Amino acid sequence: MICPQCCGEKRVLEIDCPESCQYLRDGRSYESEVHARYYIASDPAKQQKNQRILSQFDEFITLVECLLAEERRSSRSFKDKDAADALDLVVENMRTEEKGVLYERTSNDIRIDIVRRRLAELVQSARFPRRQEQGNDLVVREPGVEALKLRDAIECLETIRDVVQNHLDEGPTAPSYVDFLARLLPSRGRIERGGSSLIIPGR
Repeated sequence: MICPQCCGEKRVLEIDCPESCQYLRDGRSYESEVHARYYIASDPAKQQKNQRILSQFDEFITLVECLLAEERRSSRSFKDKDAADALDLVVENMRTEEKGVLYERTSNDIRIDIVRRRLAELVQSARFPRRQEQGNDLVVREPGVEALKLRDAIECLETIRDVVQNHLDEGPTAPSYVDFLARLLPSRGRIERGGSSLIIPGR
């Protein structure tokens, strides 16, 4: 048994809550409603673009968000600003690649750079979906898997970055984006194996 305050503040993040818990389901439902507004852009044109990206690339964006959720569950010190910094680096590196220059900017903060590398690897796996052929060393593209274009990958990460910034703009009293993801989303492995069935606010 735990008190309501601990349930509200520590569920999933510090307490291994069973998925069958009604309080966990109720909490996720409430948080989804609270966080829905962070997915809405003030500029109508930008909002239309974000809705297109969220709808068209839902599975990839879910994988990115699951990665951020995993990082938060494994590290209490991982904050929205850290997620923003890692996303900024990956987007900047992809923009440089788009100009025909391969240069990888890194972070002096090892925690942020680890997340940057993981994000970059996830982007690469989406851009170049491949599998190892059994019985030999031939690497071939997975049949039926469409590669994510560089421009689309940039726009996906920029959309997520906008959501993070909406949280940061409200100051330290605002609810945390990475905490929200950590409470809501399953592990990335479950998404990769079973596909996305999640409904994220604003999508």
